[in-house]
Amino acid sequence: MKRIFVNIILVVFFSLPFILKGCSNPSVDFTTEEVVFRNNLDGAILSGTFTKPVGKDKFPIAVLISGAGQQDRDETVYGHKPFKVLAEFLSNNGIGVLRYDDRGIGKSTGNVWNATLEVQASDAYAGIKYLKSRNDIDNNQIGIIGHSLGAMQGTILVSKYPDISFLVLLGGIGIPWIENHIEADKLSNTIKGEPIEIIEAGTTLLKTLCDEMKQTPDSQSYQITKNKLIHIVEEWQLSLKGIAKTKIEEFIKSNPAFFINTIAEEYSTPIYISCAKFEPLKYLTNIKCPVLSIIGDKDVQVISENNDAIKNSLEKSGNNNHKIITPKNINHMMQKCETGLISEYADIDEDFNLKIMIEISEWIIEKTNTK
Repeated sequence: MKRIFVNIILVVFFSLPFILKGCSNPSVDFTTEEVVFRNNLDGAILSGTFTKPVGKDKFPIAVLISGAGQQDRDETVYGHKPFKVLAEFLSNNGIGVLRYDDRGIGKSTGNVWNATLEVQASDAYAGIKYLKSRNDIDNNQIGIIGHSLGAMQGTILVSKYPDISFLVLLGGIGIPWIENHIEADKLSNTIKGEPIEIIEAGTTLLKTLCDEMKQTPDSQSYQITKNKLIHIVEEWQLSLKGIAKTKIEEFIKSNPAFFINTIAEEYSTPIYISCAKFEPLKYLTNIKCPVLSIIGDKDVQVISENNDAIKNSLEKSGNNNHKIITPKNINHMMQKCETGLISEYADIDEDFNLKIMIEISEWIIEKTNTK
């Protein structure tokens, strides 16, 4: 069954999928190697690409963890390949990079939708263990660069394993996932100019769904969870009035399965349930390694206020070795933008903003003392 990871419920009202030409970052100063490693937790096989700089015996290595949904190793979206561009740029500047296909896509096995945040995070750590098993590289400076959902996984891992040297959060959250999800939905629809009735209707549905998800026992079956969420959606639809009722009914006519099937179907998966229960403070206060957090000021999927929460959580535990950046006119995909809306991604030429890549590269080199 084809799944669509829905990040913001009402964004799709007036958005259509587009395809863009992606661009890469060609270079001759690194080598590329196809690699395969295994997650011994459940036997999942992860396939990826390892790029490493030429002419260096010692260099830091970053493991890239992709965002929400079923992503390939390049994190291909709307024709863009941000992870490919980032990996090649970093390796061209003295940093090794491991990136891999998510479960169930490309050459990797498993099912990303049935894997919780913790299980998916263990895939990345399996990659770290693979790197540490190699005797042809200096594997003492391995860190994580996580994007969006991948940043959440990185936060979990770095709080647990002291052998991880650094953490870069790209669109990572510092407030509870539910809180960010609801506020991001409001922000997106406000920027789009949606009537207040539509915004409030979306907030009501999200709050009710998320509250149910957060209370879902880990042992509860997918079908039972889905049935409960379907009931919530049905009750919500019956409660609509005025312009919210009119506009949402119009949307449902052209997308009849969206709320009842798609939303309930996706939100019932283990990955979504674990997101609803994710409290970043629990992990951030246990992180001792250097942290770089970047959230664009026009990110409508992870609101920029998360940076303040990340900073406060780290400092609460005495970790002052951090850098917090909120670059201007940058969206969730680390691209220069105008509005930040998802519908705009298709109209942007760059795969990954150059200034941000330079920032990441220089910070890693500085923190690992590998100039």
